[in-house]
Amino acid sequence: MKNLYRSCVLVFIATIYFSFTGYSSKSDKTFDVVIDTDLGGDPDDIQSLFRAVHYSDIIKIKGIISTPNTNKNAHPWDTIRNTDLIKHWIKRVDVEQIRSNGFPELMPEKELLSMVKAGSVTSGAPSLKGASEGSDWIVEAARNYSKEKPLWILVWGSITTTAQALYDAPDIADKIRIYFIGSTNTLHDTASRNFIYNFMENKYPDLWWIENGILPRGSHETFRGIYQSGFQEGEWSYTSFIDHNIRDHGSNHNGLFEEKCGDVFPVANYPKNSLKEGDSPSILYLLSPVIGNVGDVDDPTRESWGGQFRNYNVDKYPNYYVDLDLSAELCQMTIGKWRYNILKDWKQRWDRYDKRE
Repeated sequence: MKNLYRSCVLVFIATIYFSFTGYSSKSDKTFDVVIDTDLGGDPDDIQSLFRAVHYSDIIKIKGIISTPNTNKNAHPWDTIRNTDLIKHWIKRVDVEQIRSNGFPELMPEKELLSMVKAGSVTSGAPSLKGASEGSDWIVEAARNYSKEKPLWILVWGSITTTAQALYDAPDIADKIRIYFIGSTNTLHDTASRNFIYNFMENKYPDLWWIENGILPRGSHETFRGIYQSGFQEGEWSYTSFIDHNIRDHGSNHNGLFEEKCGDVFPVANYPKNSLKEGDSPSILYLLSPVIGNVGDVDDPTRESWGGQFRNYNVDKYPNYYVDLDLSAELCQMTIGKWRYNILKDWKQRWDRYDKRE
């Protein structure tokens, strides 16, 4: 652990010395994404939603699908259907305040609200009668894309709705790229995850898919590097960043709410009172080459803010990537090593509520 801490400090020092004076400049590079989320459980999905909206100049959201976790072994907070809650938190972000401060390239609130759709209501493998508004939306959206210009599907919960979309429309397989936060989400609906793996094995071996957090649970979990590794001193600690850089920031949506959004920004249930953002590596993977000059979205084996991965079997499945074959600590450090860069940029984005460009 001492060596790991020293490495972390060295990365931080190098970052200070070599990094840009400010990351959050405008960019012409964008990615179209659908977010498939179980938002409504551990508030870290809400934390990631804030980030997605704050970076909607780069992450162009084409759908936000509510896929509640209905597994009988799930925590009670994971089992709620939450399209209304998603819309509530989109309003809470008050992106129009930031847009009016000189950042009109962010997506308008009205457009974001129109993207919220209800996904699957029960876990389990896809079926003939399993289609939902959300799975139909994914199919309709994906058919507007191609292998050369894909639709990214960022899965922040059980992969149920995305699996149903592939079941109903196998023709979208070459038009999408999936970044799935696995681990516990896999355990909540193993059948849907296995459907996608079997789909890749039997129907479309070229399916493009990052599975971040392969089983057994706890063995790798690269995604946890966003909060439990990397530089953790002072305001950059996962238990301190919110108090230092989010509280007393934001706006009240012209009086629609009593408090500023930064004052109601939720802390995670676990780790308690933390900035967890367990799903944000899927966003950071796309932001990394644009803002951080790190990585290549076409090659998950390269370093990235969203983690570094390996081909599971390049000969059979050339586009299927999983956690590195290393300890959980080292897998997580592939994100943690960029922690200062990641949070420095988000700190600047929160300041946009009060500063005009």
